[in-house]
Amino acid sequence: MQALSTRAFVLMQQAVCAAAPNGRLDPAIAALAVVAFPPMVCGAYLVKSALGINLLPGPSPLHDLLYHFVR
Repeated sequence: MQALSTRAFVLMQQAVCAAAPNGRLDPAIAALAVVAFPPMVCGAYLVKSALGINLLPGPSPLHDLLYHFVR
């Protein structure tokens, strides 16, 4: 899951840089993208979980971690 998140982050940065007129990104926009990305990934994960979509067979290894923090 971490590799997927990292790859998605890199692709998002490349898309934003390609859209910039000179290939460089304004620091404020870059900071916004970096700050907004983790909540977007978490939101997508919650939507995926709510819809019951399983990407891998078997129980998720993250569930034990979640239960550890909830208790």
